[in-house]
Amino acid sequence: MADTKDTKNAKNPLHIPSAFKADSPEMTPEQKEQVYVHSVYQAIAPHFSATRYKPWPVVEDFLKTMPSEYIGADVGCGNGKYIGVNPKLFMVGSDRSSNLISICHERGHEAMVCDGLALPYRPRIFDFAISIAVIHHFISPERRLAAVEEILRVVRRGAKVLIFVWALEQTGKRDFDKDVQDVFVPWALTTKAKPTGENRAGQRQQRAGSRNNQQNISAATSESTVTESMGQLTVQADPSQETQAQGALSGSTLAPAVTSSPLSSSTTTTTTTTTTTAQEGVPIVAQETSSSVVDPAAAEGPTESAMPVYNRYYHLFRKGELEDLVTQTNKTSIVQAGYDRDNWWCVLEKTCD
Repeated sequence: MADTKDTKNAKNPLHIPSAFKADSPEMTPEQKEQVYVHSVYQAIAPHFSATRYKPWPVVEDFLKTMPSEYIGADVGCGNGKYIGVNPKLFMVGSDRSSNLISICHERGHEAMVCDGLALPYRPRIFDFAISIAVIHHFISPERRLAAVEEILRVVRRGAKVLIFVWALEQTGKRDFDKDVQDVFVPWALTTKAKPTGENRAGQRQQRAGSRNNQQNISAATSESTVTESMGQLTVQADPSQETQAQGALSGSTLAPAVTSSPLSSSTTTTTTTTTTTAQEGVPIVAQETSSSVVDPAAAEGPTESAMPVYNRYYHLFRKGELEDLVTQTNKTSIVQAGYDRDNWWCVLEKTCD
């Protein structure tokens, strides 16, 4: 009986994080992000999207408080689940993953592939911006600061920006070492994650919001300010993405783009499989795992006896660290801050250029 209880309460090994360690000390920050973030999201995009459909309340409330016809940016938009939340707004999404942007396009959203450190917009074009669970993927303090500054560059003075980042102090299915802020977080890829129930309802809401979004564009083009802004929203390709990935993977000393999750040898078996991302040609190597202690109720998606596991890089923010980061820009005041769904978040207002 005790053995059964221990197994039931055991942590799902697919949720056990590990300390981040690059496969080579020679890798640049750009190469690390390409290998441990961008290539991973390219590989898991459909499954990731199927688990991301319900807007978080803080983000939804923020968007619904924006005045009608405001123009906003969703930087790191993923599958675009926030773009249609308020149909009275016009929002433009951007993300490094072309596979996630393709999902945005399928839903009728305005979105483009670009780098969060080089947004293809002119300065002060947006009335507001959001960046939800994105900045924690930048590999260094300097790059995280640059990401915030780039968002501030493209919003006007007085604009509000909402930022979410993962918290080190979170509790639940993941048990983070409170002394380790830079970690690998595993993602188990299954073939069973399909939109059902609430997921479908959320996607219908997004499509409806997107149709209204397009109507807003037509109605607003008669106004010179909107016309000028829309004229600047051009798509910019990211030619560095593939070359960085190839550079990171070309040396014989570099490990595969995705490393195995730390699973106990007494309860798991592993086999290695190699896949290639559809649009970038980046080789992704994952570990297929099977474990007697996997808890289906705790998994991010439906579990199977064998599933590839991909590790993503995260910097986990301590309490107060996000506020300290945005304050370093010397361009903002913090309007509100809090903790929600294992994330630290803050609303900041741009005070100067």
